[in-house]
Amino acid sequence: MFIAATFSLLAAVIAPQTTEKPQGAEPVLKASETKSLSGRLRKYLSAETTYQAARGRVREKASKTLRKTREAFEKEWKKYDKRGLLGSMVDLRAVFYNCFKPEKSKIGKGSLLEKEVKDTPVKYAIRLPRKYTEKKPWGTILSLPSGKEGSWMRPRDYFSKIWGKSAIIEQFIMQIPHLPAELEMDPIPNYSRDRAEEEENKRIGSVFGAFGFLINNYTVDRARVFLDCGTETCGFGVRFATLFPDRWAGLILRDVTEVDDLRIGNLLSVPILVLKTPNNAATVTAMKKRWDETCPGMMTVLDAKGDAPHLESADDILAWVADKKRSMVPKKITLEPNHDRFNRAYWVDIHVADSLLNTSGDERPRLQVVADRAANRITIDAVGIERFEILLNDDLVDLSKEFTIVVNGKAVKETRRRSFGEMKRRMLDRNDWDYIFPVKYVSSVPKE
Repeated sequence: MFIAATFSLLAAVIAPQTTEKPQGAEPVLKASETKSLSGRLRKYLSAETTYQAARGRVREKASKTLRKTREAFEKEWKKYDKRGLLGSMVDLRAVFYNCFKPEKSKIGKGSLLEKEVKDTPVKYAIRLPRKYTEKKPWGTILSLPSGKEGSWMRPRDYFSKIWGKSAIIEQFIMQIPHLPAELEMDPIPNYSRDRAEEEENKRIGSVFGAFGFLINNYTVDRARVFLDCGTETCGFGVRFATLFPDRWAGLILRDVTEVDDLRIGNLLSVPILVLKTPNNAATVTAMKKRWDETCPGMMTVLDAKGDAPHLESADDILAWVADKKRSMVPKKITLEPNHDRFNRAYWVDIHVADSLLNTSGDERPRLQVVADRAANRITIDAVGIERFEILLNDDLVDLSKEFTIVVNGKAVKETRRRSFGEMKRRMLDRNDWDYIFPVKYVSSVPKE
């Protein structure tokens, strides 16, 4: 299943290289200019979506609307770009924030409803806050229900046991996917075994299929999405988060299990809340020690309240999520895949690497990337990697100047021109208005 919206590739527009203010400087746009440009962008992208879906004579009419909205946006963009707009991240974020066409809700608010994605096996339960409006982005909590040996609690029953009527349900969109029947979620797949890949795809598809439909049909704040895991789904939840670390503002683990066989470096920037009970105290203590060594400061442990899955902890969870927000540009990224197919995170992507099936221990593929804007340098340490890609913006380095790329100790000086068209295409393909990177850099790892 894919959660990115489908858009045509838009023609690249190479922006002139103007001198912009440094990171953290005041915006180059006035508030009224930001509002105007953002509105034109939203109309343009809406017209593009309508055009792609249209057929026959309707498509012809949609083409005229698309041309008109594109020309209006590009005219205004060019006017402001003379001030260095493409190098001002504070302005770009403001312009692109909530830039997708808002879909009016087709379901009621304030009640948990069972839904399914047409022509797919994907089913889920959803609750919208009573004051939900499609005009503003909402934080979302994706809860994986508790179960035993592949038998899962019904979403309606589980919802009442984790949230009930607590205050948090009026502040977040809540979704509970139906998990695959008779398939355990937590065990780490042995990919040398027949059907292991197929089973893992079912696990991933049941979760991402539901969430993909949600993000494409409701106004979800991309930076405020939390993964909440119950009994016999916490192990999968951690594994799932390592495969897609840049989707989450945080993880909530209600009944942890050990995950010693997972590499956790991908979670370097993902906050985790663990609920501790007398029964899981030893496991929590061991996990906390490991996280403090590998992902320092990322794990919070709270004493669980009440019986599992801890309805009485709802207010503590609300307090914990209050200040959590995903950053798409962490300055340090450790990318150590737990699956050969899932090997990208944030602004880093492994193109060619040794297979996990043929490596072990410290020989397994690993990429550590550090951005130092003050030195205008990106430092990369690679193990078992042949080719990689990094995306850049002016949060990471000053793209109006020469910057340095250091790969396994070998440095090269580089310059790149920012591309508005490529930046926009990437943002649309991912369906994420925070995914703002006007430069792509691809390189091979130097041979020893």
